[in-house]
Amino acid sequence: MSSDANTLLLAQIWDKVKNLDAMERKIDDLSTRLDSISTTVTSLQSTVDTHTSDIAQLRSEIKTLKTSQQVREQRLRASTIRLFNYPYFAGESLDNFKALTAKVYDRVIRPTLVAAKSAGDVGSVQQQQNVVESCFRVYPRGHSGAAGDAANDGATGPSTPSGPIIIRLSNTAIKSTIMKHRKSIPPPSDGERRDGVRRFVLVEDLTPEAYGLLKALQQDTRTEKVWSSHGQLFYTVPGVPGYKRVRNIFDSIDTILA
Repeated sequence: MSSDANTLLLAQIWDKVKNLDAMERKIDDLSTRLDSISTTVTSLQSTVDTHTSDIAQLRSEIKTLKTSQQVREQRLRASTIRLFNYPYFAGESLDNFKALTAKVYDRVIRPTLVAAKSAGDVGSVQQQQNVVESCFRVYPRGHSGAAGDAANDGATGPSTPSGPIIIRLSNTAIKSTIMKHRKSIPPPSDGERRDGVRRFVLVEDLTPEAYGLLKALQQDTRTEKVWSSHGQLFYTVPGVPGYKRVRNIFDSIDTILA
């Protein structure tokens, strides 16, 4: 091989060596950058994990605070019940709640106490002032509750639903007795039926959160019966004997029914 050919071959080999060196430097540079990116990703992942843990802790603390508040609020309602479908009466207003209290006692409360006496649960039928502390109606939006409102003149009908009545009783024992014998409330009279009353409904006075969960569980096909007792929610599952208690009303329905 001539010297010129050797020189050309060596030159080609040298070019390839330089290219390989350049590629190696690029690979080293990419490797360094990848190591840096990997370190950054690890740091970010650590930060995300920390924030995720903090968020979970905050959610747990918020749930605990909400649960504590819910328990306190429900305890304040321990002696309170709600009456639905009791029709408006002529002259009803926020100013004459005493008349409302007397009517509710005679029409709804007293019959349950009579039934309780007959069953031997109470020794006597106590008078209104010893049973009901207060009684007022929650008027629907747009209803002032003032005298002269159409509903207060007795001008109501099936298309005018009455607001619920909140009844605060003297103690929890009286409440339990009334709730036990609430099926003894006489059915609506003909006049009451003309006012759109199908039946009187007497229930515990639950917090909005508890009541919302009660309705949601009642509508869920996985439950059979759902009810409340002393502010606690209970339910049964089709085909499963016994009943279960809702541990925390802020749990999801799937968690509760799992």
